[in-house]
Amino acid sequence: MSRPSWLISRRAALRGLGVALALPFLDAMVPRPLYGADPKVIVRKGPPVRFGVLFFPNGVNPHKWTPAEVGPFTTGLPEQLLPMDKVKADVLVLSQLWNSKCNSGDGHYFKDASFLTSMTINKTVGADINAGGTSIDQLLAAHLGSSTKLPSIELGIESPAKGVDNNVAITRLYSNHIAWSSATTPLACEIDPRQAFDRLFREGKADDKDKTKGLAPTALTPFDDKSVLDAVMADSQALKFRLGVADQRKLDEYLTSVRDVEKRMALELKRSKEPRRVDPLAMKALPVLDEQIRTTGRGQRGENHTPQVRLMLDIMLLAFWTDTTRIGTFMFGNSVSGRNFSFIDGVKGGHHDHSHHENNAEKLAGYAKITAWHVEQYAYLVERMSQIKEGSGTLLDNSMLLFGSALRDGNAHSPRDLPLLLAGKGGGTIKPGRHIKCKDGTPLANLYGEIAIRMGLQLDSFADSNGQIKELAG
Repeated sequence: MSRPSWLISRRAALRGLGVALALPFLDAMVPRPLYGADPKVIVRKGPPVRFGVLFFPNGVNPHKWTPAEVGPFTTGLPEQLLPMDKVKADVLVLSQLWNSKCNSGDGHYFKDASFLTSMTINKTVGADINAGGTSIDQLLAAHLGSSTKLPSIELGIESPAKGVDNNVAITRLYSNHIAWSSATTPLACEIDPRQAFDRLFREGKADDKDKTKGLAPTALTPFDDKSVLDAVMADSQALKFRLGVADQRKLDEYLTSVRDVEKRMALELKRSKEPRRVDPLAMKALPVLDEQIRTTGRGQRGENHTPQVRLMLDIMLLAFWTDTTRIGTFMFGNSVSGRNFSFIDGVKGGHHDHSHHENNAEKLAGYAKITAWHVEQYAYLVERMSQIKEGSGTLLDNSMLLFGSALRDGNAHSPRDLPLLLAGKGGGTIKPGRHIKCKDGTPLANLYGEIAIRMGLQLDSFADSNGQIKELAG
């Protein structure tokens, strides 16, 4: 049977020289029942379900995280969750889940590297790293990867840590990864927003020695400043003639979002190239300060990196919106991240230092503020996804967005009762807006099994899973 003229393929894209810009889910991609036909015979293909993970290191202030009540949020949220108050109807707080397989190791590395594998890692100071198994995101990517341009995306903002942490005698390679395509193959995070954006929407490879290799002489390469929208303008105008009013509006909203991300990337690039200006006299009088300025890495001076984080989150949103991928992870920081959060009022110094609070009131207060900042960024993405119409619902309705850390309390290094949030409805299979208190000691792997089912993958078992979390459905 031939395709109706109005029906658009789910794999359709706007194309120009060097550009293939995937489309958001449109009504014109859904087959319509024939007049007089039995609707039960017609297979209606709705929007796909996506799975995203936002990981943050160093745990939380355990005294200001868990809601006092189980069930709907009828009273105020704890301090660290207040930034999600506006989107709480779209979020589940999950408590009493734990990752038992990583409890045998010291410090952060054992917990963080196994956050998505739920397995025990191999302690080593060499290159023979082993996370015990494939992470849940990569099992899903292998299952769904052939349906999308990219099986998955891995994003972050911190440069990879190197060497050995002699405090706990373990390689820092473990600190940089939560996604593992096999037990011994970690997937590196893309920390450059330009590279991430180009991978999604431009053709060609950014690491080609010959920048035009394999491309037409006038093709748009990852090195051009030209907007991808300029390259696909003719194709987008032609497509609009085939769309209804609602789909035209969706397309305009999507293209506006792409343009916004491009503008923000340009501003970020310009800002990053601006020199740090220091009075020459001060340089002469304060050689120690001079050395500090030269050698201290970005992110260690208390710079507000919120714009950088939100840019990466919006790139993930575009990837989900266009079905370029259905699986994505984002790391706010590596294990033992010492990023300076002094841009937040009331915070002095680094994240890791605050997590080792030793019950010091000032450090605990700063620790809570840092966690609240992370929740605020999560809430930003949740709200953005809830505003994008898709099918009969929203992009968020057709997603599961997990937010969490591999430690409960950075001071105790405990993987019990992990701080976890889950937003979205998983295609209508999850009822958010509640606090679910699982049975004490419920494996984190049980949650991953539930997520896999909603992504279309039935696992006999995953890591130490031992059952279901039926409360997710309400």
